[in-house]
Amino acid sequence: MHSILLRQMKKLKLYRDTPPDHAAWQLFLDRVDAAYTAADEERYTLERSLKVSSEEMQTLYQQLKTSSEARIRAIADALPDLLFLIDEDGLYLEVFAAASIDKLYKAPEDLKGKRLADVLPPDLAEKFMQVMHSSLDEGEVQVADYTLDVPSGRRSFEARFAPSDLIVNGRRTLVCLARDMTETRDMEARTKLIGQVVQAATEGVVILDMSRNVVSVNPAYETMFGVAAEDVLGAESGFCTDAEDPGVYDQIWSAIDREGSWQGELIARRSNGETFPLWLTLDAAHMQSNRVTHYVALLTDISEIKQSRSDLEYIATHDSLTELPNRILFLDRLQQAVSRSLRNGAPGAVLFLDLDRFKVINDSLGHAVGDELLKDVAKRLSMVLRSEDTLARLGGDEFTVIVEQLENDDHAKHVARKVLDAFKTPFQAGDYKVEITTSVGISMFPQDGTDVDTLTKQADIAMYSAKEAGRNRFRHYTQELSSSEFEFFSMEQDLRKAMPNEELSLVYQPQYELTANKLIGFEALLRWRSPQRGKVEPGVFIPVAEVTGLIESIGSWVLEEVCRQIVAWKREGWGFGRIAVNLSRRQLASSSLVPTVKEMLKRYGIDGSHLEFEITESSIIEQDDIAFHNLQAIHEMDIELAIDDFGTGHSSLVNLKRFPLSRLKIDRTFVKDVNKDANDEAIIKATIALGQSLGMKVIAEGVETRPQLDFLREAGCDEVQGYLFGKPVSARETETLLGNLTVV
Repeated sequence: MHSILLRQMKKLKLYRDTPPDHAAWQLFLDRVDAAYTAADEERYTLERSLKVSSEEMQTLYQQLKTSSEARIRAIADALPDLLFLIDEDGLYLEVFAAASIDKLYKAPEDLKGKRLADVLPPDLAEKFMQVMHSSLDEGEVQVADYTLDVPSGRRSFEARFAPSDLIVNGRRTLVCLARDMTETRDMEARTKLIGQVVQAATEGVVILDMSRNVVSVNPAYETMFGVAAEDVLGAESGFCTDAEDPGVYDQIWSAIDREGSWQGELIARRSNGETFPLWLTLDAAHMQSNRVTHYVALLTDISEIKQSRSDLEYIATHDSLTELPNRILFLDRLQQAVSRSLRNGAPGAVLFLDLDRFKVINDSLGHAVGDELLKDVAKRLSMVLRSEDTLARLGGDEFTVIVEQLENDDHAKHVARKVLDAFKTPFQAGDYKVEITTSVGISMFPQDGTDVDTLTKQADIAMYSAKEAGRNRFRHYTQELSSSEFEFFSMEQDLRKAMPNEELSLVYQPQYELTANKLIGFEALLRWRSPQRGKVEPGVFIPVAEVTGLIESIGSWVLEEVCRQIVAWKREGWGFGRIAVNLSRRQLASSSLVPTVKEMLKRYGIDGSHLEFEITESSIIEQDDIAFHNLQAIHEMDIELAIDDFGTGHSSLVNLKRFPLSRLKIDRTFVKDVNKDANDEAIIKATIALGQSLGMKVIAEGVETRPQLDFLREAGCDEVQGYLFGKPVSARETETLLGNLTVV
C-alpha cells in the first residue's frame, strides 16, 4: 500500500508547486525510488541465485518489504506537511504527521479507520468530500483551502487531493497533502494591505533599486508632481528636487550609506515648473540576508503646513483688528532694535500712545464705532511714520512706536509732534465725525535703559505724566517720573493692607439747612492712618485706589460702615437725617453696584432715604449709559443723588437734566474767595439759580467764615457744610452735634 501511495504521489507531482523551502519532498521521493529499486533487485537476485522454495522466497521478500516500508514511513513522518490516504467514502486509511503532530486536528490513532464526517467539522467534511469526488471524476489534482483550530492554534491550510491507483476494499483512494499556509497567508494579507495603504496614501511613495532608479511610485506621487508613473519608472531619484545646493544629493546618499536613513526638507519642482516645499524621508530596505536591496522614499508636500504655520505665526504676532504688530512682536522688534543700537551707537526711542477719552467715545457711540476709530488711527499713524519704524497696538487704545537711527533727543520730539499732528483732523468713524487726541510718552535707548520691559514701562510712565499735564501732549521719561511711579507702587502695596489691618476709618461732617436753621445730615469722609506713613490725606491715596481698582472694595467697605452707623444711631433714637457717601467712577461703572446696595439695605433693614450718593461731573460724562442705568436704579431705591464739586469739571446741562439728580454741591474753591473775587461770587449765584430752576437743592462746602455764610444766605443757597459748623469727627463725637440741631 505504501509503495502505491508514494509512487502515486510522484506520478501526480504533488510537490510541483511547492516553494523552494520544501525541497525535502524531492529528497523524500528519490529515497522512496531507491528503496523500492533496491528491494526489487534484491528479490530478483535471491530468486535467481538461491534455490529456495517459493514459500521461503515469499517470507524473505515480505521481510525485505517490511523493512523498506519502515524506512519509507520514517521519511514520510519527517516531512513538514500532513499526508493522508483516504478512500472515496472519506475513510482515513493512512496518516503521516509525526513531524507536524501539533498541526493535526486529532491524533493519528483517532483518525485512522474513521470517516471525515466523524472527526471534522460538518461543513469542512462536506467540502472535502466534494473536492475528493471532483478529483476522482476528473483524474486531476484538486485544491481546497481551509482554516482549522489545531493544538498549535488556529491555522490556515492548503489541501491537495490526487486520485491514486490503489483500490482498498473495492473503493478508490486518494492521496491528500495538507500544508500549513498560515504564515504565507498572513504575509500575503500584510503585503496586500501594505499595497492598499500605499496606493491610498496621500503622501508620495517611491521605491528605488540599488542603482537608485525608480521601480515603483504610487498615485499620490503622480498627483503631487503631475506626472504618470510610466514617465518616471527607470529614472534616477524621482524626488524632482530643485535644490539650490548642488551637493544636496551627495549629502543625502552619504547619510543613507552611513546611517541607513535621512529626512529633511527639500525644494521640489512639479512638471509645470512650480516649486513647492517637500519633506523627504528616505530609508534603505533590507530584503535578503540583511543586505540592502531597495530604497523607500516617503514624500510629503508641506506647502499647506508651512502656510498654516505662517498664518498662525501672523495671528500670534499681530493685532486682529488693526493688523499691526501686537505686544509679542513689538517686544521682539524692540529687543532687536536695542541690540542694533548697542552695536552701531545710534540711539532709538520708544513712544507709548494712549488715546484721550477713548472710553467715552467707545461707550457712547458703541464698540463698532470704537473699532472703526482704532483702525483709522492705525492707518493715519502708519502714514506719518517711516516704513522702517515699528507701529504696534498693545491692546485697547494703547499704541507703541519704535524709532531707530535717531540723531538726537530732538529727533524723537519731532516724531512725537508728527504723531500729535496726525490727530488734528477729525476721524470719520461710521456715521460719526470724531475729534480725539492722544498723550505720548517717550523713553530713549540705550541711555534710559536696554531692557525692553523697562523701556516700555518708562514710556508708559511718561505717557501718564502727559495725561496728568492736560493730555494731547508728549513727555520724556525722567528719573523723577520713575521715583513718582515707585512711590505710587509702594503706596498701592500699603493701601492693599489697610482694610485687613483696620487702618481705615470714617469721620462725619455735619450739613445744615439754612432756611430751617437745622442739622439735616452728615457727609461720611474716609481717613487712612498708616503705621509707616502716618496720616495720609484722601487727595493722595484716593487717586491710587482709583487707578489700581482698590476703590471698589474700599467703597463697599465705606457703604457697609455707614449702614452699620445708621442702625446704631436709629437704635439710640437720634434724628440724623441722611448720610452722604462719595461714589467713585469705578463704582458707578460697575455692574455689581446696584446688587450690592440692594443687598446691604436689606441686610441692615434700613431705608434708602437715609442715604445720599455724591458723584463727580466727570464720572457721569465718562460713563454715560452705564452711569444712567445705575443712577436710575439707585434713584428708585429712594437714595438721593448729588453732584460733587460742581463747576470744576466739564459741566453739561444735558446731563443735569437727564440724570435723576437732587442736589448740586458748590466746590470749596469758589466759596473760599467770596468777598474777594467777583467772578467766584457770580459763579456761585449762577449755580444756585441753575440748580433751583431744575428743582434741585444747592449745598455749599468749605464754609469757614461768617462773611461766607452771610453771602450764601443772601444768594439763596439752601444748605451748607464746613469748619464754621464743625470739623469731620468720629461717630462717637457726633452725639454733641446730634443734641444741637441748629445752625451756629
